[in-house]
Amino acid sequence: MKSRHGAALAIVAWYLMIPPINADNRVDAGAPLSDWRRSVSFDSADECKASLKDAIENPMTPSEYQATAQATLKARMLPLSQSEMTRRMQESVCVSADDPRLKPKAK
Repeated sequence: MKSRHGAALAIVAWYLMIPPINADNRVDAGAPLSDWRRSVSFDSADECKASLKDAIENPMTPSEYQATAQATLKARMLPLSQSEMTRRMQESVCVSADDPRLKPKAK
């Protein structure tokens, strides 16, 4: 019975974290991890890493980029350039849900 309880505690979600955008509409990979966006959650680090690898190896097509840019404009936000979108994905990381860097720093 104790072993089952221990196994339940070992299950941790993994997040694909995407860096924020700074005031110059550029990727800010140096921002604290607590400021990054949680994109998708996964059951394991391997699943997260495989998804990230796939996103990097298969970037948006021009038509997908245009659709994303149009949706961003409709939300009254400035869309990223295609190169910054690619960089944002390349700078993304997989992080365990219990990573202490996800907690905002006390001010």
